Amino acid sequence: MFTAKSIFLVITVVVLLAIAWNTDITMVYIFFVISFVMFVLSFVHLQINIPDISVTRELNETAFEDDILNVKMEISNKRGLAASFFELIDRFPAGPPDEKDISIFVLDIKAREKKKISYVANCYKRGLWELGPVRVVSQDALGFFRMKKSLKVFSQILIYPSLFNVFAFPPLASGSVSWMGVETAKISGDSHEFFGVREYQSGDAMSRIHWPSSARHNRLIVKQFERNAVQEVTIVLDLKKGHDIGTGKKTTLEYAVKIAGSVARYLLNEGAFVQMIGYGKEAAILPFGKGESARHKILEYLARVQAGGNFSLAQTLEEASFVTPYSSTLIAIMLDNDTEAVSSLVQFKVKGIKLILIVLSTSTFGPVEESAQLDADAARRFDEGLASLEAYVYRVSKGDDLEKKFETV
Repeated sequence: MFTAKSIFLVITVVVLLAIAWNTDITMVYIFFVISFVMFVLSFVHLQINIPDISVTRELNETAFEDDILNVKMEISNKRGLAASFFELIDRFPAGPPDEKDISIFVLDIKAREKKKISYVANCYKRGLWELGPVRVVSQDALGFFRMKKSLKVFSQILIYPSLFNVFAFPPLASGSVSWMGVETAKISGDSHEFFGVREYQSGDAMSRIHWPSSARHNRLIVKQFERNAVQEVTIVLDLKKGHDIGTGKKTTLEYAVKIAGSVARYLLNEGAFVQMIGYGKEAAILPFGKGESARHKILEYLARVQAGGNFSLAQTLEEASFVTPYSSTLIAIMLDNDTEAVSSLVQFKVKGIKLILIVLSTSTFGPVEESAQLDADAARRFDEGLASLEAYVYRVSKGDDLEKKFETV
């Protein structure tokens, strides 16, 4: 409540009173009275001018990194007196490091008045963020006293990672999957050809019943279809605790998230089925999806994901091996010192799964724990291991233009 000015004024009043008491000089008494009256009047003015307000906030529920957000607020003066010259400070944790507190100065608000104000904020980093509280700061006209009050006004916003354009990508593996009744009904709008007939099973769609064959055999027979040139892609993220190297937005995790989202968007636009796997604080397997709904689910997941898991990438790949189909494509985003993960990728090659690896150069993102550093021989073995996989490899360093990295194949 006290400011540096008020503390100085109190000391001045005490000193003047002591001098006046001991010297009995009239002028000193006058200065003492003036100082004391200023002190009292400033305190009274603050009490009268303390705003009693309520605040509401309106903003989008979602945004992308680097979006400029327009946040609207409404202030309601609940008192029968006007209030003036006070400050609202809104906590915006999604902003840049030095812009997390947004200050708005209110010149005046009349008794019982409602006033609309707004401010712009930079959506600096992806994540699920909670805005608030709102702090009200007021002071007297001379700045001797200051009052702070916190209002429990909270809102949430989900900020998606920023994506870049992928202009080219290595060819994906293609396979074919037979569709039987209910499986066919789950995904619509895909090209499929008649493959044969089989006996009806519980769960098959009634629309797939082949009535002539059913009548001939006196039991229900369904049509079986085959979908050709299926392109299925599994994207695997490394979310082990301690594997997020760097600071702020320039970390291996932030690069991995941005790459995963951008590549997934490109592949979905090309008609591929995409699933995503990551074992962070919570294990997550986003099953194969296609189109806009899959893109939305992937963005929702990538907005929230954090590197806090106990599973290494090698262990995550072991789990991924159970849900990655033969003749499909696996995209792994990994660190360049993860020799264990290279060994785990061999099983996918054996199954005929095409490998596309995005390798992040850890040394360019920041200091790496000594135990995780590779010497020259280990680095050579890492590169040889990658070469033996016959995988397509992207190497990414901090500061790279990611759009150019995926401009050509």
